Amino acid sequence: MMMMEHFRIKVLSLVIVTSFQMPGPVQGHKTVVPAIFVFGDGMLDVGNNNYVPSDAQQADYPYYGIDFPGSNPTGRFSNGYNMADFIARDMGFKMSPPAYLSLNTSIKMNANFTGVNYASGGAGIQTIINDEATIPFHYQVSNFNDTVSQMEANLGHQKLSKLLAKSLFLISIGTMDLSVNIWMLSRHSPRPSPFNIPNTLSSYKAIIMQLYGLGARKFGIINIQPFGCQPWARQNSNDHVQCNDTMNNLAREFNDGLKPLFSNLSSELSGLSYSIADFYAFSNAIFMNPLAYGFVNVNSTCCNPPCTPENEPPCENRKQYWFWDLSYTTERAAKLASCAFYDGPARFTMPVNFKRLIKIK
Repeated sequence: MMMMEHFRIKVLSLVIVTSFQMPGPVQGHKTVVPAIFVFGDGMLDVGNNNYVPSDAQQADYPYYGIDFPGSNPTGRFSNGYNMADFIARDMGFKMSPPAYLSLNTSIKMNANFTGVNYASGGAGIQTIINDEATIPFHYQVSNFNDTVSQMEANLGHQKLSKLLAKSLFLISIGTMDLSVNIWMLSRHSPRPSPFNIPNTLSSYKAIIMQLYGLGARKFGIINIQPFGCQPWARQNSNDHVQCNDTMNNLAREFNDGLKPLFSNLSSELSGLSYSIADFYAFSNAIFMNPLAYGFVNVNSTCCNPPCTPENEPPCENRKQYWFWDLSYTTERAAKLASCAFYDGPARFTMPVNFKRLIKIK
């Protein structure tokens, strides 16, 4: 309890410090990992979906990015920076590494190299989800394989292996799979859904093993938030406020499966270490006592769909809203969660937090 109170004080201090300024470049701060490689869905996407040949799951237009420097829509599903940016900043970088599809030249291993972000809004673990409008996890790893080939041509195999072993592999994915599973269950098909949790976890494990085979060793895993409390899910309730318990129960079941999955992998695969960030527990802590964390609204959107200048403008008190749009959090919510996962109390990460993870030899 004392650790939680200490973290709450730390968070409230953060509210005061950040309420009048945007995050700036990190000055005089040495990076603690050589690079970050980011995989997942829209929570971590920094612009890959800008290049996907579909207008589904894109955020390259105003009001997205209204609080990003220059008020530029970057493809982040946020009013500003997202969790990939803040975790990168915690590790000494200015922001997330660039989106893979934004790179128009081959990888150059110089002082400016910070890693690559492969995350894609709407992506799932299983590859048949939405594969024309997003980049599923398996294809993200294929893109990483291409990056590895370019890096090896620059560094050689031995130096590359050392760099990858010390780098952070940040992953947040699975919500789309569970959403499709819910939809398939609602159809009352006599056949089991291929997106059930055992199948999805099995696919997750196989892809983690692929990444390990390509050189990944340190995994920062963000579990699934209570997605039954996202505004799009709440809107389907009778009072438009209550969370969807069926969806949240699925999220808990999936999250419970992640723990033995990674524990077993760390025993089976030499040198693999991990931290699971409990976004579910952190979100619930906010929902149970929002005012203690500086939020006045944790139920509805700050920017109502379609979140464009042709529609009504977003809320003015964006730092007091948890949700930016129907699915994704505001910049400030992402910042507080990242703070908890990097160096917060033990209740939000297991077996170690991200700060301790990157120090493991």
